[in-house]
Amino acid sequence: MASNINSNDIDSNYPVAGQDNDSQGFRDNFNTIKTSLATAKSEITSLQDDTAKTNAENDFNGNIIREANMQSNTEVTYPTGNLTGSTNIDFNNGHYQIVTVTGSITLTLTNWAASGKLCKLRLELKGNSESEAATVTFSAGSQTIKLDQGFLLSDSTQQAQMTNPFTVDPGKDYIIDFWTHNGGLTVYSQLVGTFA
Repeated sequence: MASNINSNDIDSNYPVAGQDNDSQGFRDNFNTIKTSLATAKSEITSLQDDTAKTNAENDFNGNIIREANMQSNTEVTYPTGNLTGSTNIDFNNGHYQIVTVTGSITLTLTNWAASGKLCKLRLELKGNSESEAATVTFSAGSQTIKLDQGFLLSDSTQQAQMTNPFTVDPGKDYIIDFWTHNGGLTVYSQLVGTFA
């Protein structure tokens, strides 16, 4: 964006040395300087308010970042801690959330972005080693969760399938992906793996 600061109207040859100068020239220069400073203040304020910072968090308010070449980026992890009661898993808390399951609970997936935006959420379910197996029921409110049906491995055994409710065994970790592109009307789910 080009600046609107006008320095061209400042008469740099005024006042003329060695002669009586009309005060109107001073007033014209001061007025141009005053107007330019006000414009500079407005433009700097806009830059401070509306541009990305390297020393602070940035909220792009849904605007598109295009043609970016990313390197060494990370994603925030969000540990919910030990859950003994039903709770919401809020997409706004980040793409990777960690839940330690200490009893049978319902996890409701909430706050997906608007339709037309792909939202991905990876959930790490940790079985508490001191508890018995627990059941986790996934909910999308009144919306639909579609389950991955798995596939046959090369030795004709069935790959582990995503289920709802889902059983969490003590001392095991489960990675489950959820995603939607229509604001959560349909949420797809896939068991990525079981780790012990």
